[in-house]
Amino acid sequence: MRRIIVLTGNGKGKTSSAIGASVRALGRDFRVLFYQFIKSPDVDYGEHVFFKNGRKLKMLRFGLGCRKDFNYSDQDKKAAVNGLKKISKELCSVKTKNVLCVMDEISYPVNWSWFSVKEVVKIIKDNKNVNFILTGRDMPKELIEISDTVSEVKEVKHAYQKGQKAQKGIEF
Repeated sequence: MRRIIVLTGNGKGKTSSAIGASVRALGRDFRVLFYQFIKSPDVDYGEHVFFKNGRKLKMLRFGLGCRKDFNYSDQDKKAAVNGLKKISKELCSVKTKNVLCVMDEISYPVNWSWFSVKEVVKIIKDNKNVNFILTGRDMPKELIEISDTVSEVKEVKHAYQKGQKAQKGIEF
């Protein structure tokens, strides 16, 4: 039986949790499709370095880069919309049950109205043999309602609050 899992909240660790679940799925010979909506292909995050070194996880980045000011452009929006279309097309070819699809940071483009929550729900409902993990802050209630498991990552304290910069190998 498939699972739909939401990882949300304002704390650090949503993507890391999804990567952990992906590693577990790979250990059980699942096909894992990991799509990121904000992270840019021109930055080497640790997970990308790890998985591009011959490990069998398909990880695609649709974003043009994280922006601390959240000042995203029409090109960012277009990249996300095209990414969602790519996911829909790729999942149509999935015939096996042992598939995990991660839509990392999916809440952002939905909340910014780059595409609708209905489009995401349709992809999930049209692919009944695919397991899904959806991550991001402020997950829309419609995605929470259709999920089997919802975990909220709560920030208690963060190094950024003390002026510490992101550390290679820890934050990226």
